[in-house]
Amino acid sequence: EDEVFGRGRGEPISFSEGLPAHGDAVTVLGYGQGGDNLCTTKGVVSRIDVQPYPWTGARGFNIVHLPVIQIDAAINPGNSGGPALVSEQSSRKPLALGVAFMGLAD
Repeated sequence: EDEVFGRGRGEPISFSEGLPAHGDAVTVLGYGQGGDNLCTTKGVVSRIDVQPYPWTGARGFNIVHLPVIQIDAAINPGNSGGPALVSEQSSRKPLALGVAFMGLAD
């Protein structure tokens, strides 16, 4: 394990404990395809919904309902999987809202 990795790179990002409001600003971080530098895109929360997800656990197959937050920030090839960040209202500290990814319709 590399003991130097991550040292001096700032504070860890905490997760948001609540849902954002419709229209809240969002920043997405990632490494776009073909690049070696951090890519930053900005957008807003455009939809908040609940979706069923299949889940297999100790009791067999279940359906759980989880929140889905749609954002309109550009998700370019290679940078999906990065954090989607919102700012805490009182301190403007960035908080992780979730993981950004692009979905395609069938």
